[in-house]
Amino acid sequence: MGYYIMMRLRIAAGLGLVLFMATMIGGQVRVSHVTLASLAGEFAGRGSGFVTLCFSPGPALPLISCSSVSPVPTPVPFNQTGIFHRTGDAAGNFCGVITVTTAPVFGTKFPAGVSTNIQVGTTTFDPTTGSGTQSFSRYHGGTCSGAVFDSTGATKVGTTTSSFVVSDSGDRIESIITSFSTVTSAVSVAGSAQGNVFSTTAIRQRLGGD
Repeated sequence: MGYYIMMRLRIAAGLGLVLFMATMIGGQVRVSHVTLASLAGEFAGRGSGFVTLCFSPGPALPLISCSSVSPVPTPVPFNQTGIFHRTGDAAGNFCGVITVTTAPVFGTKFPAGVSTNIQVGTTTFDPTTGSGTQSFSRYHGGTCSGAVFDSTGATKVGTTTSSFVVSDSGDRIESIITSFSTVTSAVSVAGSAQGNVFSTTAIRQRLGGD
């Protein structure tokens, strides 16, 4: 009986060691060698999703807040597809241009549209998980010079936050929007968009195609 007990203890101890080693190895694999500074540079990519926009009843169909009591808004769902280019610096600041086409879902009579916005914001990144967040403002007008934003002629239209993960040694970034808001301006209406779901894939751009 004592022999079998000792054998079971040895097997249990051995299994515990194997599990410990597997955990350590797995932990080492998950640790990212990418840093915030190494995510600097130029990225380009595309994304897709959907959003609901709220319109005021009537022939003009202006955008209104989705929480409006009077008039009661008409919510219309749209599919979205976008392409973008962004440049970031070693401190996590970035500036980019995104062009998005929106088309109403099947069964609605609203026309499709195209919009181009400038996205200006900051990035936080955790190298131990290979993930991070971005917070940025969206502008109609303005220009990017690398990661620096020139606000000449720009009108702020809203703010966005997103979460992302990196892969391919920091050359690929997958992100998804976690919050999206609009502000009232000459070209936008506060609260006129809701349920915005949008995910993107960005690939590092290298000179000469390397």
